[in-house]
Amino acid sequence: MSQALEVDGGRLRAARKYAGYSLTRLAQATNYSKSYLGLVETGINPVTHEVVAAYERALGVGVYRPDINHPRLIKIEGPEHLRHIKEAVEAGDPDIFAQGPTSSSIDAAVAPNLGPAAIENFRQWAVRGETSTLRANAVSILGFLPGRANADVVVNVLDSDAVVRRLCLASEVSRLTQWGWDVALQVADDPATAPEPRRLAVKLAKEAIDPKDTESRWCAGYLLQRLAPILGD
Repeated sequence: MSQALEVDGGRLRAARKYAGYSLTRLAQATNYSKSYLGLVETGINPVTHEVVAAYERALGVGVYRPDINHPRLIKIEGPEHLRHIKEAVEAGDPDIFAQGPTSSSIDAAVAPNLGPAAIENFRQWAVRGETSTLRANAVSILGFLPGRANADVVVNVLDSDAVVRRLCLASEVSRLTQWGWDVALQVADDPATAPEPRRLAVKLAKEAIDPKDTESRWCAGYLLQRLAPILGD
């Protein structure tokens, strides 16, 4: 849980709202009182490792992470929207995952609640999705899911699909640094162009050892290898 202390109450509140949870419902799911969580989200009570772990158990790992800086980023519009997304992917319809880049909040909120049919759909979309957007979004979803089978799909796609790899690398750079999407794509193509390579490397080093997201681990390791000659000793 090394990332927990980097999370503030406002980000937890945003994650809760993206996932469609009221404060009352989250209190019931986490066994914390509504008043206590309210004070955490408003910055009065501290954000602790235990609180972040409780949010993750209820909402999915990574819900508090910053989103990529993309002009067409798709986000959850409310509980009904989230319910629609889950029903669509269970039925074999990629829905928003084929329409544009999806936010970390969507990915983290959807992934923990998928049934076997939906998980298999995402595996198929990651490998054979009609567009690179769909394949990259499917990789992001699978990255949040446990199990060797899901991790293997993520690694194999990132190894073999150059277009998806570029999108995923740019997403990792954008999410960690909040640089513009055009800059993130340039860094994905050539890490030597990073405006602040040491700052990026520090953030990537944390991602490379985080066990919760296979996609992020792979992308962080890939970028760190290519940044090493630039950073020297």
